[in-house]
Amino acid sequence: MFTIEEAARAVGLSERQLRRRIEATAPLLAPHLRRGEKNRLLLDPGAVEILRAVEDRRASGATLADAKAWVAVSISGKQGSEQGHDGRETASSSGPQSGEVAVLRELVEELRADRDHWRDLALSLKDQLALPAPRVAQRRRLPWPFGRRAVSR
Repeated sequence: MFTIEEAARAVGLSERQLRRRIEATAPLLAPHLRRGEKNRLLLDPGAVEILRAVEDRRASGATLADAKAWVAVSISGKQGSEQGHDGRETASSSGPQSGEVAVLRELVEELRADRDHWRDLALSLKDQLALPAPRVAQRRRLPWPFGRRAVSR
């Protein structure tokens, strides 16, 4: 088991960066995290591998969310394809690129759903917040001292 300090050195991040990565990838790391004495966070070697994979992906230009999604797909792909029906390891027939394509398709669908939601919300607010047409007030005549009056000389 690794402490935060040891894991940070192993992954090549500062302790603060590592804590942020752990918070961001909590669902992936949950089975690999333990609490030690004085409630210290301990990571097993699997967690360090996942964090390295996420950081490698991030270093290659992906965002943290994309890197996390890619690692999640690769982990689920490994779990499903590591063992064949006879117990031997088999290679993934779909390859890493098809996993990336699947993740990207899911992200596109989520973005489309978000776009439609925000468009509908904007249209409903536009109707609700429309201001009524201004009333045209008729001109009032002012009383004698201020109104127009013929001056006689």
